[in-house]
Amino acid sequence: MPDLVLRTIDGAADLLLEELRAMSSVRSVQELSAETVACTVDGPLDELLACGLYFSAGSLTWMRRFGPLERLPWSTNPVVAEVLVRLAKIRPGHQVIDPFCGTGTILLAVRRRAPAAQVAGTDHDPHALEIATRNGARGLARARADALPFKDRSVDRVVTNLPFGKQVGSHHLNRTLYPAVLSELTRVLTPGGRAVLLTEDKRLLHKAIQPVRALKIVRERLLKYNGATPTAYVLTRPRRG
Repeated sequence: MPDLVLRTIDGAADLLLEELRAMSSVRSVQELSAETVACTVDGPLDELLACGLYFSAGSLTWMRRFGPLERLPWSTNPVVAEVLVRLAKIRPGHQVIDPFCGTGTILLAVRRRAPAAQVAGTDHDPHALEIATRNGARGLARARADALPFKDRSVDRVVTNLPFGKQVGSHHLNRTLYPAVLSELTRVLTPGGRAVLLTEDKRLLHKAIQPVRALKIVRERLLKYNGATPTAYVLTRPRRG
């Protein structure tokens, strides 16, 4: 029963605690600081390793969550990225995109969890794409999220962190952006496709999706970290229609 010390960033220890407590092999979870959690694993580390969240650094009694990544102030927290990717239920061969890929955190999480998936990311910011390239992300293109360079019904999964309208964009801009993005997702998603969208602009997303008959919210998960409380919305496109 190894004792592990797990590190995160951006004060996401509370979210990390929630994730660990949901794992059957993990017990005796304790928050040491805003970015450090200790736990005891009952048995082998298979459940942790299968999530693609951890890699060993020296002794098995010490594990770090993530390697060094270049980031911007609004980059997706790596813990959050892993949660979003799990909600997407990606399978081998799936075409997966992040239309607001930024510095590539979600793309890298997809690659760790689903190495057999086809992954692509777009963003309108060339500087963010340069950082994503240095971080090891692949399949990148500069494009607007309301004009994606993908064929109709060609994408199986969309996983993205939408602009909250705080550090990036504004609520006023989101009033136009969110409906446009949902329209594009309707176009590119395959029948039976799934999208996982993270936002704090929750009322606006609900309002934007109401008239979109081709997409349905099937799950909402509240995430709490570093004082933020965004919700991950899981949307599906029916196999018919």
